[in-house]
Amino acid sequence: MTDSEVLWRGENLGQIISRTSEPTEQTLSILDATVWGSRDTRYRVLGIGEKLARMRDPSFFVLAEKGVEQCVFVLDHCIKHIGGQPCGAYHFVMAATLPDRRDQGFATRMIDVIRPYAERTVGRPGFGFAYVEATTEISLKLSEHTGHAVEADVPLQLFSRLKPRLSSSVGTIREDEHQGILLGLKQLYADHELADFDLSFFPGETRVFRRNGEITASAQAEILNWQILSMPGLSGRLLLDALPSIPGWNRILDLQDLKVVRFGNIYFQEGRAADFFSLAEACLAENNTRVGLVMLDKRSPVLRALKQAGGFGLLSRAMAGSAKLRIDTVFMDDDLLTTLRTKPLLISPADVF
Repeated sequence: MTDSEVLWRGENLGQIISRTSEPTEQTLSILDATVWGSRDTRYRVLGIGEKLARMRDPSFFVLAEKGVEQCVFVLDHCIKHIGGQPCGAYHFVMAATLPDRRDQGFATRMIDVIRPYAERTVGRPGFGFAYVEATTEISLKLSEHTGHAVEADVPLQLFSRLKPRLSSSVGTIREDEHQGILLGLKQLYADHELADFDLSFFPGETRVFRRNGEITASAQAEILNWQILSMPGLSGRLLLDALPSIPGWNRILDLQDLKVVRFGNIYFQEGRAADFFSLAEACLAENNTRVGLVMLDKRSPVLRALKQAGGFGLLSRAMAGSAKLRIDTVFMDDDLLTTLRTKPLLISPADVF
């Protein structure tokens, strides 16, 4: 049975803001129809229900008017580690308003109601965080209204192969290998904050690269499915308008049904960063797509090692994007806050993006 609670009632128009742990059909319809992104890059998320099902402890906040939902905010409660200490957190996943009701102050009203709720329930110390696309004006404005104490740059690093190939060195992970990979991840990212490996390690999505029977690289592979509506610049117009008219092109890169492999919990032995690229190419081939996505803090030594190894592909040079990880803290002392500000932050595959 779905829990539901009313958090605010308006004085007129029959408006209420409520919270529930499961999405209604109206909520799914609003999110499914929403066009995301900026003025230059716009897209729809296909299979929104499957994406929401990945959340850990979701809350759906809805502003309804006379029973009709107008505005939806989606948050996900989780636990992450800062300075070795577990901290409660709310991930601000997404927000959407019906097109004909935008610019009527609904989002601001929602934030004013949701913020005190989150502060009461997140735990102490705690924090809220969001990944904000750097060119998306609406998201940036919402983030500024909410406020943030910490900000990190997260390049949206594309990985591409026009003709990806499977590899006999790449396979699934065995149960007796789980703890070894978890230990390797904790060691590789020991200088990062916001670790949650024990909760974000999904063996069913994990692929490994083996040399002489030994795992030298591994990663989790999640499928993102987008419909691209617009892209910036000459390269964007070429990809959207000109190239699809070439026979067979859509079998190579169909932007109306674009599948992107998001790689998370990336691991490789010292000096073996190149093995990740062999693994990533095999993952593209396994999922019949040409594009992958890596999200790591710009300051991360892991990202630096991957870039030095090279091999991200042509698309990574033709298209560049970035997001900002913004964090607002609650009851957090100065030492923990300094740790958050000065160390690279881990981007978890359990964070719905």
